[in-house]
Amino acid sequence: MKRVSLFCAVMMSVLFAGTADAAPITVTGYVCSATYTKQNNVFYGQGYVSIQVHNAPGCTGGVVGTYQYLGSGASNGGYQHSEAERLQLFDRATTAATQGTHINLLVESVGGGIFTTTYSAN
Repeated sequence: MKRVSLFCAVMMSVLFAGTADAAPITVTGYVCSATYTKQNNVFYGQGYVSIQVHNAPGCTGGVVGTYQYLGSGASNGGYQHSEAERLQLFDRATTAATQGTHINLLVESVGGGIFTTTYSAN
């Protein structure tokens, strides 16, 4: 019983650790794919764009992670974009994915949204 209680206590501290004071992190890699979802998500808001980033162009190398441009009403930290902004960001990310473009993102460190995006030449 003590093992279960300890496990639960550790998991609760991990799940509910405050993210408000967490510093944003820089992510670098290559855009592999971009997805626009109009459906509401409690974490990402009313409509959001997800981009998957890999270590190398052409969806090769390891997966760095998947990051979101948040919509309005998102509970995760980060800037919430209007629908017009999200559609433009989706278009840019789709182009970057098809061209194997290098990307740098500044993201909320724990499941949050993207603050800034920089595309650069390979």
